[in-house]
Amino acid sequence: MVSVKTKILGIIGYPIEHSLSPLMHNSVIDKMGLKYVYLPFEVKPADLKSAVDSIKALNIAGINVTIPHKEKVIKYLCSVSEEAEQIGAVNTIVNKNGCLTGYNTDYYGFLRSVTEKTNVKNKIALMLGCGGVSKAIAFALFKAGIKKLIVSDIDTKKMKNFLNLKLPISKIKSVKIDNISETFKEIDIFINATPIGMKENDSSPVDKKLLNKNIFIYDVIYNRKTRLLNDAEVVGAAFSGGLDMLVYQGAKSFELWTGIKPPVELMKKVLVMSKIL
Repeated sequence: MVSVKTKILGIIGYPIEHSLSPLMHNSVIDKMGLKYVYLPFEVKPADLKSAVDSIKALNIAGINVTIPHKEKVIKYLCSVSEEAEQIGAVNTIVNKNGCLTGYNTDYYGFLRSVTEKTNVKNKIALMLGCGGVSKAIAFALFKAGIKKLIVSDIDTKKMKNFLNLKLPISKIKSVKIDNISETFKEIDIFINATPIGMKENDSSPVDKKLLNKNIFIYDVIYNRKTRLLNDAEVVGAAFSGGLDMLVYQGAKSFELWTGIKPPVELMKKVLVMSKIL
């Protein structure tokens, strides 16, 4: 039961209606009998500063940050963790006595989820998309010992900025979106880190003819089995959607806010049983 003692958690983004985080976190809160509630807040880009100020004004204990705020939110925080600083993106904010600290748990979620499914060390990966989540993925890949990372984005400015990451730049290569087909001859892993596939009628970000059974396919989209993953299945490739990444990053965020490690299997089960996926 919500009372004056209930601590508020939440997520800010635009749009926000697709987010499964409220369902996941509130299920854990209910199961563990904790005095928290997790709420979604739709925040337009022009209102980001006001929204961050409201975290302090309303004494909100913690917030997740999603598209399109992960990078721009940093300038409004008191401090950021070492990982978030290197990545250049924040997806979790902790409010401690009015001081807001930014963290990045996306990299942890991706790292744990991908290494459970395939060996990343000394492999070559192609990642489509150079946004906030892409930076966390790149950080995770180098943590796991990736040999080479190729990145591409329809927004060439984003792609150029991506190369400013504090990572072994000699191991990162960018290619124009029109030239990515050639890279499929050398890669071991393909990662879709774009929103393509989030909507029911979305196409795949790449032609099925480029895929083969020797390429591990990872799609960060978590709210449905995407066309890309269906194509991967058809060609016999191993693949993974973004559900595990969502769960693992969420569990890490929950621990930062509450000091409690949540039941990960329950978080997974709730999302699967919700029939949303």
